Amino acid sequence: MKTIIFSIFLGLASTVVAQITLQVNDFATANDTVRMSLANPLNIDLQNTGPNSTWDFSQLSAQSQTLINYNPIGFGSILIIATYGPIASTPYKATYFNLTNDLPIDQFSAFLPIELSNLSQYTRRTNSQINSIGYSIDVQGQGVPFKSDTIETRYELPLNFNDTYTSRGYTYIDLNPATDIKFIQHRQRNSVIDGWGSITTPLGTFNALRIRHDITENDSIYQTFFGTGSWFAPPSFTTTEYEWWTTGKKEFLVRATVGGFGQAGGAPTIEYQDIYLGLDAGLTEAHFSVDIYPNPASEWCFFKSSTPFDYIEVLNLNGQIVLTHQNAALQGYFDISELPSGTYTLGIHTSKGVLHKKLVKL
Repeated sequence: MKTIIFSIFLGLASTVVAQITLQVNDFATANDTVRMSLANPLNIDLQNTGPNSTWDFSQLSAQSQTLINYNPIGFGSILIIATYGPIASTPYKATYFNLTNDLPIDQFSAFLPIELSNLSQYTRRTNSQINSIGYSIDVQGQGVPFKSDTIETRYELPLNFNDTYTSRGYTYIDLNPATDIKFIQHRQRNSVIDGWGSITTPLGTFNALRIRHDITENDSIYQTFFGTGSWFAPPSFTTTEYEWWTTGKKEFLVRATVGGFGQAGGAPTIEYQDIYLGLDAGLTEAHFSVDIYPNPASEWCFFKSSTPFDYIEVLNLNGQIVLTHQNAALQGYFDISELPSGTYTLGIHTSKGVLHKKLVKL
């Protein structure tokens, strides 16, 4: 009888959902990578939250994937390293940076005689906060930093159910003397941890916290495209992000985004952590080409590119990065002699996307 009771107790205990706390080590740091899938359109119940909730996202399916790189400060121009590196003032010593699309530089580039690319966001990670401290933009291939005058806090740590916090971010970007364009980004963030419970995704089932961020943005742009230079203010907009986090995963498990610039309702955009599915958003040979030879190869792999690119990642069949080659030339080589024999995917990263190629290691 005792054995039966003990077995029943163990069965009940295994179904208990724990209320978790998020600490700094649950968030990404330099040199981490996280693979995200963009889900096919799906309507989900965003009002389902509160204590001891159950969220079932097992039906999510991917339409594309991307690998988020949390890049250490050490790559980039001397100006960027001076602004965000070890000698920067304390609030601006960045932990890592990521590529982002938070600013409409693609729209700027369409009107400008110069090339803008590689918009990156810089993050400072401490035991108490995850902060957005500024951006950099490659102007004609040269990285130019822009510190945030008011630093936005994305997360106040530790995070527990029912916690709330607010934050404001203000960044002034002046592209002079390269071009007479100025941009002011002003963001107001209101966040609440409004649920805890169990979440199921294609990655598994986890204890989770849900965080809701309401972000209102009011921007201003100074332009000289049409007539004399003048400031104008695009319509303000609000973006609501619903995030589900667990411990130890470095990023949200699921994020559903509603609203945003020029958006009026519709199904939310859903991103989620996933295994490698070979769906990375990338370029095609029509836009960019690079020759990889010999293929198959045993020791050295040579490349010759039609266009400058940033780096090559070598991924195994599980989507794990097993080798990275930083690029500074249109042609060169890298050593694959230590890799086991098999089939690999090369991810050739450019400012416009990623080109994928297969490589066979003998």
